[in-house]
Amino acid sequence: MTLTAGGTDTAGLTKAEERNSETVRQMVAYLSSHNVAGMLSCFDDDMEWLDVPMEASYRGKAEISVFLDSLFDAFPDLDYQLTHMVTRGDSVVAQFRMRGTHQNTFYGLPGTQATVEIPCLSMISMRDGKMLTDHCYFDNAMILRQMGLMPPLDVTLSPPGRAVLWAAVKSKQMAPLFGALAVGWFALSRLRRPRK
Repeated sequence: MTLTAGGTDTAGLTKAEERNSETVRQMVAYLSSHNVAGMLSCFDDDMEWLDVPMEASYRGKAEISVFLDSLFDAFPDLDYQLTHMVTRGDSVVAQFRMRGTHQNTFYGLPGTQATVEIPCLSMISMRDGKMLTDHCYFDNAMILRQMGLMPPLDVTLSPPGRAVLWAAVKSKQMAPLFGALAVGWFALSRLRRPRK
């Protein structure tokens, strides 16, 4: 059964699936209101939150709480809107729209004062009506472009942009060759020195 944020149609869902869907909806409401304690109440004690694009994993409520505090500090106006949800057994797929202003340091990046708005997708597994894992996916490059830290796609894909990318790739491919040549040159220069 497919559910949307605005819809309440639960026809065809089991009682467990209805409970799982409601838990995820409640967690999103707590997330948007920056209610860390409320969010943690939706999580299993063994909860793992995997921030896939950032290659970061938070295990247990204590680690997740620290992460959420830093997220809400960096984006004080952060808002999540649930746009689509599919529930099957103990699996929930939730699509969100995230919007917020990057005002303070996050993952070591100082506040840019830029507003970002991105789609997110969470693959959630449930246990006894609580969230056990959340593997969250989003486009990190989109965030960096909106913050002004990467060029817009139309610039990147323009002929000059493609030329810069080509040169960057080629220089990276050539780096080992240049390194080997430098070592070889050094070794030859040592061998060719006259001995006293």
